[in-house]
Amino acid sequence: SASIVKGGLPLASMAAVKMGVGMLKDLEACEYVEARSTSKSSCETSSCSSNVEEEDTNSAEDDISTDLSSLGQPMNLQSEHRLQAPPTMSMEEHAKETVSPDVVPRVWAVAAARAFEYMYPLSKKDGDSGAGSAPRLDALDAMRWIGSIQIVIFHMYLFEDVPKSWRTTTNWLSTWTQLFFLLSAFVLAYAEMMREGKKGAEVSLLEYLRRRLTVIYPSFIFALLLKVAIGAKHTKFEWQMLPLNVLLMQAWLPLVDGHDGGPWLQAWVPDAWFLSVLVLYWMILRPLSRFFAQRSLGFCMASLFGCWALSTLPQLFLHDNQLANWVGCKDVGCTTAIFVAIKGGALGYIHVFVAGVAASRVFVLTCMCWCPDASSAGGSGKGHFALDSAGTPLLMRFGCCFGYGLYLAGVLLTPFLIDDYHIFFHNGGMLPVMLLILLGAAAGSDPIAVWAFRSKPMLLLGRISYNQYLLQSVVHGWVVSSFGWDSTAKALYLPLLMVVAYSAQRWVERPYSDYQRWRQAKGIKGCDDRCIEVVDARCAVRCACC
Repeated sequence: SASIVKGGLPLASMAAVKMGVGMLKDLEACEYVEARSTSKSSCETSSCSSNVEEEDTNSAEDDISTDLSSLGQPMNLQSEHRLQAPPTMSMEEHAKETVSPDVVPRVWAVAAARAFEYMYPLSKKDGDSGAGSAPRLDALDAMRWIGSIQIVIFHMYLFEDVPKSWRTTTNWLSTWTQLFFLLSAFVLAYAEMMREGKKGAEVSLLEYLRRRLTVIYPSFIFALLLKVAIGAKHTKFEWQMLPLNVLLMQAWLPLVDGHDGGPWLQAWVPDAWFLSVLVLYWMILRPLSRFFAQRSLGFCMASLFGCWALSTLPQLFLHDNQLANWVGCKDVGCTTAIFVAIKGGALGYIHVFVAGVAASRVFVLTCMCWCPDASSAGGSGKGHFALDSAGTPLLMRFGCCFGYGLYLAGVLLTPFLIDDYHIFFHNGGMLPVMLLILLGAAAGSDPIAVWAFRSKPMLLLGRISYNQYLLQSVVHGWVVSSFGWDSTAKALYLPLLMVVAYSAQRWVERPYSDYQRWRQAKGIKGCDDRCIEVVDARCAVRCACC
């Protein structure tokens, strides 16, 4: 069908790019003809044909390919004779005759094609990644940056001098924390489901966690070192929490300072608590993925609704300290521990993480199709998954538009709800909105995903979104201690944060990740690999004895 999407961009956009490339080849060939105009034979034998390579996916695409290839056919004799001006013509008449009237539109078409290729570098990629691999969901990183920047604005710009109406409205920005758990579960479960049934031994739990930490740990330890080096005077409680922070275990228990009731959340890198929670969730990810991979679409949709309904429990437990009153907690340390365990710990977001796994199964069942390999015999079962843009449901095809529209309607029309039900919306109440945005961005057919999320600026911002979120308090603390927090500092904070985040991603995260991949490809084992092998071997012996 003509609605097939190539690499997340409409086929018409691909045709525009190829039209510009064909015109560029025509112009280059015409310059060659003009230079050799004294030799008529060379003009008659020159060829301006350009080959447009198109995959034989369907008849509609073949027709477009045929139309594009005709753009690069040799110039007719009339054009060639115009290039050879009669000697009796004046210089002005010769210039008018030698310049073809369609040269300027062609130049603009070439410039537009090159600008399009620059702004949308992923437009040259196909919608699937080829046999044996799953399609890459490139638009998800930009969605993560949008969530990240809203939380940064909420954390850094809401103070006493902000009008109350503005504070009430912008409280909605804090609800995007749950997106990180939802997105992590969705992406990792999607990878596991695409790997289902493939050959190869399954890695151990420790090896799986090590691979996950390879991506996130370099930037985290970089932020922690910056906090230790440039932070203010640290308390005894912070130094006691430092080993747990290094091991990303600080959020496993709701530890509280016994003197003033301050939680672990205030120690070192406050925004890294979600990483500690994710490490716990990653331990159950693969069993959850295998469970949902065998379930029907109806079961997964019911699970999503159930996870959303469970978001009422944090609101019920924490509103007016209801749970603390039920268990008899009166002192500030006990009530703070309960509050942190739910709102900033593993207990408060497990249903969001499960919803991400269920959403991954829904995405596979509704937005993807199985494409048998052309070389495989009938019934061999060989093939690969590809995005099925034509068969994607309307709700997911425009998921980003529906999701962000619903979010803006809630922010503008019902700002008062966030005050009374903030914990509900913060701990999973935004699941319908975020699931729409997530599935729309993953499907790749939504206009926002096509024209915004897959553009070059948004791809760059998506790469720095994790470092931007992680370093927000570190950069803020340095700015306040060095320059204060006046209007100038507030204006320069966000640009400075993005520069620091880009530097961390470019010179800390990426080199380490590249080194780890190189080491794995070469089969080089480090001390961490040897320790994991020893622990796995001993665990295997104990399990065999049992």
